[in-house]
Amino acid sequence: MQKLYLFLLLSLSLFISSGCSPISNKYSITIDAITAPNLIPIPTTYTIKALGKQTNENSLRFQQQATLLNKLLQKKGYKRVEDEKLAQEIIFFDYGIEKVQEEIERYREPQVYMGFSIGRHRRFSGGYYSPFWSDFGYYRSYSRQYNYYNRYATILATKPQGKELWRVDISSIGESKNLRKIVPLLLEASVPYIGKNTKEPIKLVIKEKIAKKE
Repeated sequence: MQKLYLFLLLSLSLFISSGCSPISNKYSITIDAITAPNLIPIPTTYTIKALGKQTNENSLRFQQQATLLNKLLQKKGYKRVEDEKLAQEIIFFDYGIEKVQEEIERYREPQVYMGFSIGRHRRFSGGYYSPFWSDFGYYRSYSRQYNYYNRYATILATKPQGKELWRVDISSIGESKNLRKIVPLLLEASVPYIGKNTKEPIKLVIKEKIAKKE
């Protein structure tokens, strides 16, 4: 029996410490797409510009996300040109984050004192105990603050003269503020809706698989 307990503990420790098990994160995403009436979008030449005046399109962060957007557009048949005068469409792009909600959770749980023993041992008051034992103390109160953020991205295509052709707004509410990870997920989710009309915002749940570090 003692060998069985040791084997189980060793197996659990190896499972926890293993770096090969993937963790699947789920993200709830809202997509709202609109296209000009009677317009059938056809992939053409384009250039990317920042949509918001406060967004610096020369910044490394914007360039990183714009590079991914370029790859996604080119998969749909669009062709990027460096000279804006040669572009048949201007695709404006922006992304950001805003705090939308704050919650404080309060809960109580027992203060736990737990020990581990293998074999049979005599208590001072007589009798034996084996192999696990635990003692519970008093209850303690805890509180945790949750901050929720709206992580969003917007893609807007216009004619060089300014006429809007199509637009896709993508957003996701959650605790993470890591835009470098979340914005690519928003962009990838938006691709099927470029040039489409959703009539009303639709919700999707996408998964991301991350391998644990060894």
